[in-house]
Amino acid sequence: MNIIKRYLFNDLLSAVNSKEILLIIGHRQCGKTTLMKFVQERLEKNNEKTAFFNMDYEEDIKYFETQKKFIDKLKLEFGDEKAFVFIDEIQRKENAGLFLKGIYDLDLPYKFIVSGSGSLELKEKIHESLAGRKIIFEMTTLTFEEFVNFKTNYAYEKNLKNFFEVEKSKSEEFLSEYMSFGGYPKCVLSSTEREKKIQIDEIYKSYIEKDISYWLKIDKIYAFSNLIKHLSFYTGKIINYS
Repeated sequence: MNIIKRYLFNDLLSAVNSKEILLIIGHRQCGKTTLMKFVQERLEKNNEKTAFFNMDYEEDIKYFETQKKFIDKLKLEFGDEKAFVFIDEIQRKENAGLFLKGIYDLDLPYKFIVSGSGSLELKEKIHESLAGRKIIFEMTTLTFEEFVNFKTNYAYEKNLKNFFEVEKSKSEEFLSEYMSFGGYPKCVLSSTEREKKIQIDEIYKSYIEKDISYWLKIDKIYAFSNLIKHLSFYTGKIINYS
């Protein structure tokens, strides 16, 4: 299995024993869920108790109907013992900030690591509610350094500067691919150009259909998608509103 190392991994591990809620903010498909799974795996190797909930799964959503239902579920799994609780795609929960604030203020023996897509929406929903109760980690797609390290199988992880100077043609090749397809993990892991284009198309659709349309409450998704494509041709140009 190919594993892409993310710089944010060590930052999260260093904060897992803090009291505050760890909030991972980043857009869709940038690798938040995978990162959380890696952190969960590391904690379990250290014999820590964990649980993982994903708000995109109907089976998990039922536990979030009320704070009491969620707490009852955690007490069923862990009792009063220390545990690490991962919640993915928290933006799906209405009044997510107030929901988490109420649970956090009960001072339960559970540490919460929470992620969500759409940084603007998340900040709007929970920034004020969780004031003083959270540590924010902003996650992006792969940086160029992370991209090159993966592509070179981490052979030059501690010597990238010299790699760029010595292997200039290879570096330019990597830069061309990175500029063409970006740093989305699924695109980086795809082996052919056709597969990369398919992944980019799927990511685009997920943004339009699951994030932007959900946040802006857009009903005519097809028409909105056409508008976005039309506007893309005017990048850097004067827009004719008619």
